[in-house]
Amino acid sequence: MELMRSRVAVCLHCGSLQALPGLLCDPCQQALLTYGVREGIQTTRRWKSLFRWTPGESDLLSGLILSLKGAGSQRAWNFYAAAFAQKYIPTLPTGRRLRLVPAPSKTGGRDHAFLFAQALAEQCGADFCPCLRKVSQKSQRGSTRGDRALIEMELIEKNTVMPEDWSEVLWIFVDDIVTTGATARAAELALGRPPHFEVWVLAERSLSCGASTDLL
Repeated sequence: MELMRSRVAVCLHCGSLQALPGLLCDPCQQALLTYGVREGIQTTRRWKSLFRWTPGESDLLSGLILSLKGAGSQRAWNFYAAAFAQKYIPTLPTGRRLRLVPAPSKTGGRDHAFLFAQALAEQCGADFCPCLRKVSQKSQRGSTRGDRALIEMELIEKNTVMPEDWSEVLWIFVDDIVTTGATARAAELALGRPPHFEVWVLAERSLSCGASTDLL
């Protein structure tokens, strides 16, 4: 399948040879919309997302999120960044400068969060600022909610240029998924708790216990 995808646009869900840039064919892309966030539900909260993801309930959305991991999906991230911008840019306050900060990878490389934030910055005409790194390198996979709450980040000085109108900037932390909000909370603290702060993600993940984003 990986060899086919490198040569032919194959839908990652049904195997159709007519996949769109979002990695899915048109019928599967339309089916994906059933997991979309309802209009207006996110616009007054501190995070914005395109989809609601409950693992185990959607092979389609779960497969998409897994396929977008890593550094090889720039075209797909461009596709979803355009959809995100179309949905949410009209809801943003006018006259406020946007600064997008990707979630840092463990290796410091260009991973999925980097690609998504970069694509969103281009769509929004915003500043792109990969200025964070993790202090704790423990993987979140398999971590408990208590472990996630211990995530720490710090600023990378050479990549950090604070604007003079710092208090008027809308700081936006970008990741592929938000679950408890611990990673975003760590980013907010590392940035000095700016007065205007949001989280933009592809999907809001629901927990089996029903809780989610409780740290935001």
